[in-house]
Amino acid sequence: MHRIARTRSWFRADPERAGRTGSWLVLLLALLPAVLLPGCASVGLEAFDDPGIELLAIEPVAARGMEARFLVRLRIVNPNPIALDIDGLAYEVFLRDSKVFSGASNQAVRVEPYSEGEAAVEVAAGMLSSLGLLRDLISNPPDAGIPYRLNAKISRKGLGGSLRVNHEGTLDPGSAR
Repeated sequence: MHRIARTRSWFRADPERAGRTGSWLVLLLALLPAVLLPGCASVGLEAFDDPGIELLAIEPVAARGMEARFLVRLRIVNPNPIALDIDGLAYEVFLRDSKVFSGASNQAVRVEPYSEGEAAVEVAAGMLSSLGLLRDLISNPPDAGIPYRLNAKISRKGLGGSLRVNHEGTLDPGSAR
């Protein structure tokens, strides 16, 4: 019976020792999320490739006042194993190195893994740059198409942050609606 009493007293908490152990436990629990969350956030993202973005078409829509309006259709390609949830786009379209369109859209687009999605955004053409481009097209008509450059900022929902994507190509005026 004497041995049992000694064993029980060994398991009793020492108030001074319990205070130090509790402090360390609280500190450890407080730091644990800070250590684990960055690791969780990057799981599977080290091989994340930027999405592709292409200009599909520029279609005229009804004008508002003296402002020419167009519908710019964009193809977004997701080359990743996770869905790309886009909650906003900011973009600039250059035709023959003249900035013709720029704008932003809060249109939500979800592009499934390893697939494509489409976004259609209405924009206004800048009057001065459009006149300069029109003058350039009249004096130097395109042979095969109009070279374009698209700069886009894609805001991602869920993953956070944004991506900057650029694409260059040729727009065939015959394919415009």
